[in-house]
Amino acid sequence: MNKNNEKYRIYTEIIRKELVLATGCTEPIALAYAAARCKEILGSTPKRV
Repeated sequence: MNKNNEKYRIYTEIIRKELVLATGCTEPIALAYAAARCKEILGSTPKRV
């Protein structure tokens, strides 16, 4: 779709208004899982993630 197209502009405007950054319980769980996998793979506790 052509980015100069009016429908494209309206569509992207709606998306920008409706999408909200997902923050909450999933991010800490994802970090904890990543750290656990790093420890498993590296054989030691990661110093930073």
